[in-house]
Amino acid sequence: MYGVLTPLFSSISHFLQVIIITPLEAIGAPLWLQVTLVALLTAGISIFIRKLLRVDEKEAAFQKAFMERKKAQELIQQIDDWKKQSVLYDASDKELDEKFNEYLAQRFARYGLTYLMPVFFALFWLDHIPSVVRLKEETGAAFVIAFPSAVKGVSGISLPLLFMTVYLLVIFSYFKFRPKRTIEEAISQD
Repeated sequence: MYGVLTPLFSSISHFLQVIIITPLEAIGAPLWLQVTLVALLTAGISIFIRKLLRVDEKEAAFQKAFMERKKAQELIQQIDDWKKQSVLYDASDKELDEKFNEYLAQRFARYGLTYLMPVFFALFWLDHIPSVVRLKEETGAAFVIAFPSAVKGVSGISLPLLFMTVYLLVIFSYFKFRPKRTIEEAISQD
């Protein structure tokens, strides 16, 4: 941990600070704009990871295989003996359950890598950049947009709220406006 991960993440943090935050601070960009740009970049990274992991193709392949297994169950109805039908249905259902559980585990891992990890690391990094640390020391909170007077008890928009709002808007926009493909098209590209 301290010999490998801490130096690695410190180096990455310093590199990101130099190429993203320092130029923005040099041109006088406000903190809210810096957070917004980092959120945009993080959303872009999530979309890139999604494509790199071929999430759509894997989802489509599972759906196709699952439907084929469900159709195979329909053949069991043609068997005359109800005991054999029952045994075959139980075995088929057990297989479907196992495949579905495996799919859920893989889906959780893919979505964790695609969305949770980039957001977690970006928010952690943003929370430790010098301008945010100074803001916390001066005001006691990290409101990147401070309201002149408290609106219904809210003093401003916090760093995580601004980041997540921009991030989610980009991700939702991506899903809303990307071309929709059928299962067969996604699998044929696989």
